[in-house]
Amino acid sequence: MPKGVAIAHQGAVNTILDINQRFAVSGKDKVIALSALNFDLSVYDIFGTLAVGATLVIPEHDRRQDPSHWADLLSQHHITIWNSVPALMQMLLETEASDENLRLVLLSGDWLPLNLSDRIHSRFPITEVISLGGATEASIWSIFYPIDRVDPSWKSIPYGKPLTNQQFYVLGEYLTPCPLWVTGQLYIGGKGLAEFYWQNTEKTEVSFIINPHTKERLYKTGDLGRYLPDGNIEFLGREDYQVKIRGYRIELGEIETALEQHPAIKEAVVTIVGESRENQQLAAYIVPLQSSGVPDAYDPQQQEGVINDPIKRMEFKLKQPGIKSINSSQTRISLPKTDVNEEIYLRRQSYRQFLNESISLQQIGQFLSSLSPIKLEDSPLAKYRYGSAGSLYPVQVYLLIKPETVTGLDGGFYYYHPLENSLIFLNNKTDFDTNIYGNNQTIYEGAAFSLFLIGELNAIQPLYGEKSRDLCLLEAGYISQLLMEIAPDNELGLCPIGALEFETLRSLLELEDSQILLHSFVGGKIDLALTKKWLQPKVETKTESLRDKIQGYLQDKIPNYMIPRSYTILKQLPLNANGKIDRNSLPKPNILAATSSIEFVAPQTEIQEQLATIWKQYLEIEKVGIYDNFFDLGGNSLLVTQVISKVRQTFQVELPLQKLFETPTIAELELLIQENKTIEQGSDRIEKYDRYETVETENYDELSEGEIDDLLMQMLEDEDIDSELLE
Repeated sequence: MPKGVAIAHQGAVNTILDINQRFAVSGKDKVIALSALNFDLSVYDIFGTLAVGATLVIPEHDRRQDPSHWADLLSQHHITIWNSVPALMQMLLETEASDENLRLVLLSGDWLPLNLSDRIHSRFPITEVISLGGATEASIWSIFYPIDRVDPSWKSIPYGKPLTNQQFYVLGEYLTPCPLWVTGQLYIGGKGLAEFYWQNTEKTEVSFIINPHTKERLYKTGDLGRYLPDGNIEFLGREDYQVKIRGYRIELGEIETALEQHPAIKEAVVTIVGESRENQQLAAYIVPLQSSGVPDAYDPQQQEGVINDPIKRMEFKLKQPGIKSINSSQTRISLPKTDVNEEIYLRRQSYRQFLNESISLQQIGQFLSSLSPIKLEDSPLAKYRYGSAGSLYPVQVYLLIKPETVTGLDGGFYYYHPLENSLIFLNNKTDFDTNIYGNNQTIYEGAAFSLFLIGELNAIQPLYGEKSRDLCLLEAGYISQLLMEIAPDNELGLCPIGALEFETLRSLLELEDSQILLHSFVGGKIDLALTKKWLQPKVETKTESLRDKIQGYLQDKIPNYMIPRSYTILKQLPLNANGKIDRNSLPKPNILAATSSIEFVAPQTEIQEQLATIWKQYLEIEKVGIYDNFFDLGGNSLLVTQVISKVRQTFQVELPLQKLFETPTIAELELLIQENKTIEQGSDRIEKYDRYETVETENYDELSEGEIDDLLMQMLEDEDIDSELLE
């Protein structure tokens, strides 16, 4: 049942007037009413509009949850103001909606994905995107933040600064202000505070308090935040979204943000599953970006009849179907061949990792000059290093140079003029949705430039008619081979891009209808050592589950203990009546996804059995395989110290702490134990500890890492250290 709060008219009016004045809302504006009447955002929709004589556009009742209907209303009525939770705006962006009249987008009520404002601006260029926050208990909104740009280092959109006549505080345990960067409870004060909860005195007394230091009445939001140096507040999630697993305090919102930065993930929610404290683990629910920005027509693997299973694809490749089958009775004539120079073969390959270093103008110029022709005596036509039907050379080269990647070149789009060996600047519109690169987005993000081979059909069709496109493709193949072999001479590497949503780029490249995309690359500066080894493409196998791929991505983003154990794929996240994510309606997590993709192998030897018993004791689990990773099962640095201590006691061996990090499976640990077992059980160990007990030093820097490890072990065994201090 919805909570009822008694709001005085002055509180709601204060918020409404502030928003209208702050964003110049007038009678010329048109607002679309998307929120239900029992949701406080509707208060602004109705009374904010009435206060200035603006127009309120109400969706048809039967289609009120249909994003395509919203898109139609935007176009038909030229809506200027949008006010909703983020999820509804995300739904709108899944349609073809676009209208140049939408000038203001107000988003509140839930986490804002970091990429949402960029997606909005790409569709509605003049729109001002505002993040709003607060609580129903404080008259709709109390804090705001205009999203001009998103810093790549952000983990979330800043909460912002208070609205007029309202106060926002970050307070510590004793209701004193927290210093910069220190996490505290968020409290709201000012004109907007509710009088009480309807017919709930107990809840009123708990949530609305008097600050003993200032005597000010405050509302305790239950949210966490901290002050930033620029005066803004950073929202760190709800207190009840912060959980503690195996001694680590975890903010679920931080994990969700990391997941949503993955180019193939549209939305993500993380929860805690497990009935008992011992069995609790993190579970992620993911809505994939259905096409990763690449429509079916551009992605071969999305087409009917194409093999998608990675194992079957590899099996097909290994059959080498391009080699004609020859029976044993057919005559073979062996041919002489040149000496094999492996380096020549290795130079031409796909480079997917680039150095974070600038490319000189000389390097990019010499690289492109391989496409520039020379003049020969007695020849009316220029001579190129590659062939072209009828010497027409209809294939053009365009480049996208990222800002600050090539010395002497501004970021932007360029046309390469082969006769002049020059770059013709087109525009600097480098801020576009990189989802067009689909599954290759991560490669593009590490690259310095993109190169596009464009066929100009008008330059060949008058002579070759319907064969023109095929002949352009042949020429693009010649160019591609040449560029990939020449690039390493200039410390550059290229990676061919097979799937690309080109229509988005067409306008940026200023192309005509007669110009078609033939092939494209991304490129950057490379370590020349890479040209001397085979950069084998990563082969997807059965052990590379979705879980493995996402976990591998997260390892570069968040600590190991914050990485979810299970991943459930959903078509969409469940929403409540107000459009917020309904965590209580999430299905049970996919148990299969929660298990390791490594095949389970039970302990078989005595040592393996003993190690499994130790792991089960400290990890508080019931089943352990000899190839299971200690840290995938919930292990952490504190448990490492305890497990290694127990292993030493049980097997009378000397094993540094680091060994469990290096060999985190029972199978590997068994080999170490067999190699390191002492001849006289325990004698060396006791002698070693005796030496550390008598050492007289106050400077532990004088001890080796091994000595510190062993000293820590003994202190833990002797209970000289409270293990809670190590959490």
